[in-house]
Amino acid sequence: MLVLAAVAIAGARPAAQTPAATKTLRAHRITTPVRVDGVLDDPAWQQAEAISDFVQQDPHVNEPASERTEVRVLVDHEAMYFGFVCHDSDPRGVIARELRRDNPFDGDDHVEILLDTFHDHRNAFHFAVNPLGTQYDALITDEGHDINAEWNERWWSQTRMTADGWTAEIKIPLTTLRSGRDLDTFGVNFKRYMRRKNESAHWTGWSRDYPFLQVSQAGHLTGVEQVETGLTLRVKPYVLGGVRDLAANGASDVKPLRDVGLETVRFSVTPGLTAELTANTDFAQTEVDDAVVNLTRFPIFFPEKREFFLERAGIFEFGFSGRRGARGAQERNLQMFFSRRIGLTEDRVPVPVRGGAKLVGHAAGLDIGLLDVQTGRFGATPGSNYLVFRGKRNVLARSNIGVFVSNRQATSADYNRVVGGDANFTLFKNTDIQAFLAKSMSSPGPGVTGNDYAGRAKYNWFTDLHEIFVEHLYVGPEFKHDVGFVRRTGVQRSDAAYIWQPRPTLAHVRNFVIRNELVYVTDIHRTLINREQISQWTTRFQSDDATRVNTTHTFDRVERAFEIAKGIVVPAGDYGFRDTWAEYEG
Repeated sequence: MLVLAAVAIAGARPAAQTPAATKTLRAHRITTPVRVDGVLDDPAWQQAEAISDFVQQDPHVNEPASERTEVRVLVDHEAMYFGFVCHDSDPRGVIARELRRDNPFDGDDHVEILLDTFHDHRNAFHFAVNPLGTQYDALITDEGHDINAEWNERWWSQTRMTADGWTAEIKIPLTTLRSGRDLDTFGVNFKRYMRRKNESAHWTGWSRDYPFLQVSQAGHLTGVEQVETGLTLRVKPYVLGGVRDLAANGASDVKPLRDVGLETVRFSVTPGLTAELTANTDFAQTEVDDAVVNLTRFPIFFPEKREFFLERAGIFEFGFSGRRGARGAQERNLQMFFSRRIGLTEDRVPVPVRGGAKLVGHAAGLDIGLLDVQTGRFGATPGSNYLVFRGKRNVLARSNIGVFVSNRQATSADYNRVVGGDANFTLFKNTDIQAFLAKSMSSPGPGVTGNDYAGRAKYNWFTDLHEIFVEHLYVGPEFKHDVGFVRRTGVQRSDAAYIWQPRPTLAHVRNFVIRNELVYVTDIHRTLINREQISQWTTRFQSDDATRVNTTHTFDRVERAFEIAKGIVVPAGDYGFRDTWAEYEG
């Protein structure tokens, strides 16, 4: 095992991390909007309280940030303003290259804001900018269990390079934010990353046991009483016009193209509840999917990018997506709500959407998501109505329980319904225990045995030095979910991993990450159909470069031959192989 090999060279553990008292910053109330130009020369900025007590998470945990960062917050009747002054003893060393919105800033200097407007210590808005003014935004649900980076809203930022660093001025309209009634405090945290030093400094919550998106580690932002957040009304119609030439046998047949509809109408029901409508929807302007070559016999998960389905999409998450699992969230075996099953075929061909309505937000102590969409006939497939309800109630400090209901009803007698419940507990700050159980009910058909259940249980314990991950998934052979993503039915999948991340006393090495994992998949009769034994060693250097060596021993039973390309068929049978690779990440 790689763990045994690492024992001899592992250094001392990090110094003990003492939690600090919750920090507080007061937003300064203004009556006249400031000009967002990145200069921060408006007198209001000088009147606002400034915080500068940033603490390193890396490379030297618990030590003050090596460069001074000042943050101020203003608020008026229409927006919140954030001002960053990022001092730097070597301003020519500031690194900024990324110009694409929502791309990771891992290679750039940047600042981040985490804003918990419901002050529930669980959910937040995430904003970031680099010195070029490039923006990143996301919705954070359940402390990062769901990160919706496809969410995009209107906000403004300007940055300036200065003689001693750089500055950033950010304006976030209150209509972009959502909050509860009568709140006088938001949760907030700030982060600055300096690429050339690979230094990550947080205002609060800098323990290496917690990522920046751990909303419960945020500080307090006061001075926001009587701030009215929430969207009033936003309308996004579309008009389509053109001609189509249907040439046949040398003859031209020109037909006009014309259409009109509403891509989205969004408005506030309450400060915490948002309603959204769509009619005769055309998603032609939606960003295209990434090109992927599928060499497996299983479907590939593509993320949702259509605006109507993105608003507060994390509320509809049911079960869990494995944020801290050794395999990460990229491999989806089961996702109980997958909105791309609505208005798209399995081959990603658009299906007419006649209309839809959605209600999402927080009310009466519940996180609520309600979705109703009607599609039209597509070829020989009749139109269908899709109804999805998700409700969650927060319990204890950082836990929740919930229910999920979905129904697809075709204009014919065909239907599919799924009901389920889940529980997600976070205990002792670093232990996740999660489980769900769901049952499907479909139109009567041949071969239905009643084994139409799916469920999963997961245990995850994590610190900066260790992580243990154990999960068991069951999907019955008759489980059917027409609004979910099901990679494989009739299986039991067990996954166990141990991850060790020592920080040795070596000059140029930040840490090692040694991962050992076993994935064991059987059918419902416990006959082995797939097994993976994974050993991986990562060395991350102080420069943030990394080398990675991975060895995987795989057994795979192909029960039916399948074609991976035209004329290339993988025969049925048992296969065993070893895969070893190495990579450099710079």
